[in-house]
Amino acid sequence: MKKVSKEDLRLPDKEIKGCLYLIATPIGNFDDISLRAIKLLETVEILLCEDTRKTKKLLSHLNIKRKNLISYNDNNASNKRPYIINKLLSKISIGIVSDAGTPLISDPGYKLVKECQLNNIKVTHAPGPSSVINGLILSGLPTNQFYFGGFVSSKKNLKKKQFLATQTYVMTGIWFDTCLRISNTLKVMHEVFGNRKISIARELTKTYEEIITSDLKNILNIIDKRKKDDNPLKGEIILIVDGYAKEDFKIETLNLIIKNKLKKLSLRDTVNEIITETKLPRRVIYNEAIRIRNDKCT
Repeated sequence: MKKVSKEDLRLPDKEIKGCLYLIATPIGNFDDISLRAIKLLETVEILLCEDTRKTKKLLSHLNIKRKNLISYNDNNASNKRPYIINKLLSKISIGIVSDAGTPLISDPGYKLVKECQLNNIKVTHAPGPSSVINGLILSGLPTNQFYFGGFVSSKKNLKKKQFLATQTYVMTGIWFDTCLRISNTLKVMHEVFGNRKISIARELTKTYEEIITSDLKNILNIIDKRKKDDNPLKGEIILIVDGYAKEDFKIETLNLIIKNKLKKLSLRDTVNEIITETKLPRRVIYNEAIRIRNDKCT
């Protein structure tokens, strides 16, 4: 086993000139910041911020007084990238932070990293908190494999397409959403995924941190009750949903279920009910239901 030297453990005395630093900041509790991140926030020559007002609050907490804070967000990124690249090529050290957590995760910045690569500019990361990972490990759902779906669309038809695209993923899924849309989102999830286990995480690392884990149907009941009790969920949330678990269904059993339901339900309602009950892929159930209905008509 290789012996680790003091040199291996030592942080650089100064930042690298002409380097872009991706600096992770706390997702809630300001004390969750690394020593390396603090050092870089003090010493980089330019600091790019998703919102300078929010970054100033963190800097004030850390007693860091500095200039050269530049806003860099979805609204102005394309206009500011050439300026930033020129500064980096001039050997100016630049850091980038998001409003909270690890930069570039559903935040602006990846195009800047891509541009740096094209110009042979060094990019490195001062790692730290990520709400995606925090939510996952607190959910009680499997952590060995997972996918991140980003923000859930505000439009129902697009939302449904997002979930249908991942319907048969066997790994845990993670999504961002807002509490204003959560009821609608969970109803669409229930329609597509069935009554899977889900965890809702909000206010992570803060005083009112909350993790609610149950099946989709029960979570919907909990949210509705909280609205009636004038205690609704607030703010942005993380949805962590269990992966697809294929039931050991024989095709004969599925056909029998479809035939019984088609006697009293429409094709659409038959398919939706069976998805909820079995978690089988929509296309499997739909194709069988169409075949059975057509056989009855001939």
